[in-house]
Amino acid sequence: MDSKSRRQVTAMIWGAAFIITLLTQNMYSYGMPPSVPAFGTAILASIFLWWDVFIKAIFGNDPAQKRHPSNTTIDSKAYKLAVLLEMMDEHERQEFKYQLKNDLLSSDDSQSIESFINEKRKRGL
Repeated sequence: MDSKSRRQVTAMIWGAAFIITLLTQNMYSYGMPPSVPAFGTAILASIFLWWDVFIKAIFGNDPAQKRHPSNTTIDSKAYKLAVLLEMMDEHERQEFKYQLKNDLLSSDDSQSIESFINEKRKRGL
């Protein structure tokens, strides 16, 4: 639902609450005033109608959405890693590979070593 239609529905809800309050002015001679149920319902309906807008305003983007890195970010990281590997000598590279292998084996990630190897073969590295 877009903002324009939300505003229109909100105006109709509050207009209806105002009219109901005017019409039921004499019906409630005791207890709570007639405006309480009408405006209470209008407040709840407005909160329900605008809830996702409130959440986006407070937390930024939709919390259910995950941000995926762009291709330029991935390329930039790959370039930086390639430069880092070129700067290492053979002993440092072997130690880095050993440490990476241990991290992959001990991690609880959903990706396996086979998926990394397949990805490497797809890229032709």
